[in-house]
Amino acid sequence: MILTTIFLKEMFRQWGDHIDKPLEAYLMATYEEDPFPYEWSEQDLYEQIRKLIFQYEKGVLDISVPEPQERQRMRYDDLKESYMELLGEVTELRDTISGAAKLLGKSSHISREDSLAPF
Repeated sequence: MILTTIFLKEMFRQWGDHIDKPLEAYLMATYEEDPFPYEWSEQDLYEQIRKLIFQYEKGVLDISVPEPQERQRMRYDDLKESYMELLGEVTELRDTISGAAKLLGKSSHISREDSLAPF
């Protein structure tokens, strides 16, 4: 679920609060896409936005919004980093599988041909 202006305004209506335009722009840019490979739930959005509003009211939240091209570059960098991490995990798993296959091959008394023969 991504954040929409209707959803955001409904949140604030329920909370009996208002939202200023700079904060609204920041929230809309922050939650304009789901965090790949996951998806925001309604509860996630409520909780994350509640925390950000608390920070904003304390004056500790930087609400500057990068340009769309910069946001796309940042997303690309995040996806690239996730891809590299997953690629490392796949390599480790392949090594583990290869080692297990070698270990099983050494300890097995059944030849490959025997294991393929019908019963």
